[in-house]
Amino acid sequence: MPQDNMVLFAKKIKLESQWNELFLSNGGTVTPEMSVLGDQIKKTIREILANQESPRNIRDGENHLYAS
Repeated sequence: MPQDNMVLFAKKIKLESQWNELFLSNGGTVTPEMSVLGDQIKKTIREILANQESPRNIRDGENHLYAS
């Protein structure tokens, strides 16, 4: 079951913050650890987009063609 978009947005922001902190502490050098974080950020963005492509009905949590 896809996670709530708000949870995914918060996760994305947290990962981006970690990436930025590492970037600053490493003097602008991208490390392998940062690459892993970058992959996690991309995966989270894909999950957000997938949730937006398949809207769920608020009442029953199922996908419907015209759910809002």
